[in-house]
Amino acid sequence: MYLSNMESENFHDVDVLIRPARKDDMVTVASLIQELADFQNMSDGPKMNAKDLQRDGFETTPPAFQLLVAENKKNNAVIGYALYFTTYSTWDGPAMMLEDLYVKPALRKQGIGRRLFNAVTKQAALARCSRLDFHVLEWNKAKSFYESIGAVNLTKTEQWCLYRLSGDAFQKTANQK
Repeated sequence: MYLSNMESENFHDVDVLIRPARKDDMVTVASLIQELADFQNMSDGPKMNAKDLQRDGFETTPPAFQLLVAENKKNNAVIGYALYFTTYSTWDGPAMMLEDLYVKPALRKQGIGRRLFNAVTKQAALARCSRLDFHVLEWNKAKSFYESIGAVNLTKTEQWCLYRLSGDAFQKTANQK
């Protein structure tokens, strides 16, 4: 939806290019999603595969998500990604949700994650969003980075609790009148 503004820009670094994902990147992205799940100790979590990502991100209008990838310019390998989508706040208007941000472990601490995060933030600003929301596991060391740039932990400051309805409970509720 908003990537057209980015397609003409080049986010270059010595070794990495941050670019909009292509449909053919989804096989690699699905693999990276599994790596992220493994990192989060939730290996059985991902239910989506490359075909699902291709359908939902590239074959539906509007796409269900937007996706940026970090590409190693030396070998064109996708080494990280950021998946996000627009939402709407009844208090603040358009907003953006960063669902996942992941960089291969061997390539962390080189600013690649920061560049992906900044690129998503730029897309949110271009989309006239008032904020960027995201979740971080309590034990994830990335929390200190987010806090250092001014992100606020809403669990602590506003006592918002994150809930999820899924599985059988979701189906049961969806089928009630």
